[in-house]
This record gives sequence, C-alpha cells and structure tokens, in this order.
Amino acid sequence: MDLFGEEPEATGPIETEDFTIPDDLDDAGGFKHPREMDFCLGHEAVEKRLIELFESGRMPHGLIFTGQKGIGKATMAYRLARYLLKDHGDPNQDALFGEPAAQSTFQISPDDTTFRRVASGGHPDFMVVEREYDAAKNRYKDNVPVDAIRKVPGFLRMTASDGGWRVVIIDDADTMNRNAQNALLKVLEEPPKRTVLILVAHRMGALIPTIRSRAQVIHFQPLQETHLQQLIETHTPGLSAQDTQTLKHLCEGSIGRAAEYLEQGGLETLAQILDLMQYYPHWQWEKIHPLADNLARPGADQACKTFAGLMCWLFARLCVVKARGLVPEHLQSFVGNSSLEQLLKICENLHSHFDRVEGANLDKRQGILGAFSIIAA
Repeated sequence: MDLFGEEPEATGPIETEDFTIPDDLDDAGGFKHPREMDFCLGHEAVEKRLIELFESGRMPHGLIFTGQKGIGKATMAYRLARYLLKDHGDPNQDALFGEPAAQSTFQISPDDTTFRRVASGGHPDFMVVEREYDAAKNRYKDNVPVDAIRKVPGFLRMTASDGGWRVVIIDDADTMNRNAQNALLKVLEEPPKRTVLILVAHRMGALIPTIRSRAQVIHFQPLQETHLQQLIETHTPGLSAQDTQTLKHLCEGSIGRAAEYLEQGGLETLAQILDLMQYYPHWQWEKIHPLADNLARPGADQACKTFAGLMCWLFARLCVVKARGLVPEHLQSFVGNSSLEQLLKICENLHSHFDRVEGANLDKRQGILGAFSIIAA
C-alpha cells in the first residue's frame, strides 16, 4: 500500500552494484544476532575507513558507533572485533618478505575458530556488555548495568591470551547512567596498549561530553532503499509487494525496526488505524475498544509500544504530505478537513501523551483510548 501517494525519500546515493546476501538466516527466516552475522550490508565505506585506521597503525582505543537503531552498528562492531582478534600482527612492522597484502574487508568465515569463539562468547580476549533480559517482564531492562561496566577497566588491563588485542563491545551504551559512564572514563583517559572499546549508541547526546571527546565517533547512515529492500525480501520472502512498500515507509532505513514491526504485527495494527481514521470525527468506539483491549493485554507491552510508534509516525507523515499538498484520497476525509497547524499540534500531543503513559506506567488501555480522544479534540 502506497500510504501517501509518493515514493519514499532516498537516504543517500543508490548503489547499483549487485550484492548477494549470504545464507545467514535462521530456520524461521529471521536474522541472527549481530554476533553471528557474517555480512553487514550498506556500510562498506565505514568498514573501509576502519581498515585504513588499522592498517596505518592508528586504530583508536575508543570508538563510538552512532546512528539510527537497527541499521547494523552492532553487526559492524562484531565484525571489527573478530578482525582484531584474528589478526594479531603489528600493522607498523614490515613483514619478513615484504609488505603484507592489504585487507579489503573484515570478512571472516563463520567456520573460522575466531568467529565461532566470539559468537559463543568464549573468546578470552573479548567482552560484551549489554542490557540484561528480564524474563519475568519479557523485555530487556532499561539500562546497561553499572556493575558490568565496572569490570571493563580490569578486563582491558589483563594481558591478552596470545599477546594480541583485547576488545570490549558495549551495546546500547547510550542507556548507561552517569555512574556507569564515569566508570569508563579512567580506561579512556589511560588506555592500555592494543585494546579497543567499542560503544554502540543510538542517541549520541546521551553520552557525557568527556566520553565523546576521548573516543573517535563513527557515524552510520540509514540503509539505502536498494539495500533495505534486499534485506526485507530476504527476511520475509512471503511478504507482498504492497506490504513491502508499506514496511519501507515505516522503518525509514532501519531493518531492525522493520523486523520489530513484523514481529509485533505492525502492518496489521497500521491497517486497523487507517480503517478507523476513515470515520473521523465520528469514531467507531465499538471497534476502538477491542483494539485497546488486545494491545493492553498482559505480555503485549511491545505491541502497545508499536501502536504508539505507529500513531506518532503516521501523524508526522500526515504533516509532511499536508505541507506538500500531496494528501492521498483514502485520507482526504481527515487531512482535508484539518489545517497543518492542527496536525502539528496533534502530533506534538500524541508524543507527549505516549511519553507520559510510558514514563508513569499508566494504564495502557486508557492510553490507547486517550490517543483517539486527542485526535478528536
């Protein structure tokens, strides 16, 4: 479904070269964890830059991989980690029989011992710190634990098992609280030799300035349309062309976000929202209440967050098409009778409403019903 009667904006120059996605999918068709991925589509320029830093002997002790969530930052972090842990040569030292051949990628076979040890978490010179999973609530905790961060300096100061590199990845680093971030400063101020600390951060501004100033920042761009389409089609081979187009609109360059929408039934929820919008301003509450009941059921926290994200995304897009005068026919009854100022106000109020519901842990059902009341106000 072409939601807005326009082609999605490209996030950058489109690559025309062919790319064959390796057979790296699990039995259910979903992508594996970044530690098990043996390709990182769309970030070849970043990889080339990191290789140049390593080959020239200028590999920073601290790296911040920043950019939109779900675009491959963690996957690249694991690729770099495997590369460093496998290649223990000194990039400043000439080879015995001339210069070694320059590397062009971080590619390492999944059958390689280093690859398997990193994937299993069993490499003695590699450490990962990430948010813990709360099985009781069926979701990840909000913050990277400070106790785990405090173990990082000691780990990096240990001697590598074979005199090579020691590597630490901190995923969701932007969720660290101030105490956790301060615990990292000492190692960034006085880093041991042949160590690399990689912070994967979706919100650069959440990291304190002293950390940002002591690490090299690598910016990751959203996936280009051709790459995104390849990944969506590989990830969900049975998805219709119409749903693929809708998903490309929704995920805005993030394959991780696309996977979340599919897992949480985002396409079906969006279809319900659009159907309800046709009755504005005379809401069919007999349809809205069952939707709220379903999304507010126990264990459906992520589905409820998906609904909130879809509502905010939809009205942000409506503001854009209203400003451009490109309102599609199926939304004309709502958008055509609303000014741009009204749409902007609704968009702002929806964001505030859902932030309040989430932050204060308010009743999810009432939060969903309240969203429709905000639109009708």
